[in-house]
Amino acid sequence: AAGTATITYTVAGTGGCPNVTATRTVTVTAAPVAGTLSGTQNVCVGLTTTFSSTQTGGTWSSSNTGTATINATTGVITGVAAGTATITYTVAGTGGCPDATATRTVTVTAAPVAGTLSGTQNICVGLTTTFSSTQTGGTWSSSNTSIATINASGVITGVSAGTATITYTVAGTGGCP
Repeated sequence: AAGTATITYTVAGTGGCPNVTATRTVTVTAAPVAGTLSGTQNVCVGLTTTFSSTQTGGTWSSSNTGTATINATTGVITGVAAGTATITYTVAGTGGCPDATATRTVTVTAAPVAGTLSGTQNICVGLTTTFSSTQTGGTWSSSNTSIATINASGVITGVSAGTATITYTVAGTGGCP
């Protein structure tokens, strides 16, 4: 336990001489604790997430600032490039105690790409045209299905006169929208 103690060293006296003592006070310091880290471990390139600790007073650092940077005080992590980085929280040791650290990994994911869309943009009611994307794995949707519908293959059917916006969406992963 933390506190102070007095240490006494005694040398026995000989030949009629009294004992001699020397004393010194020793201060015992409690070891620091880094606490338990928490926060979302996935972030998209260009976006942020935040780590926190159950212990206050420490500083944050990243093992790979080319992948993820972290604000030393707030724990806000910014995704820089796809990959992983080890985030370290350090509470400084005092009174002869070493620093205490806790680590947590963050994975940075590249943002998805919807690709470049192509296809004829004018269609007659009752006829079809097809849109395609240079990127696979997305889903098609129409802003107004009473004007134009689109199926999973990108085939658009003209329903009535007007304008509809066709959207191709690629799902984000790893914290990316």
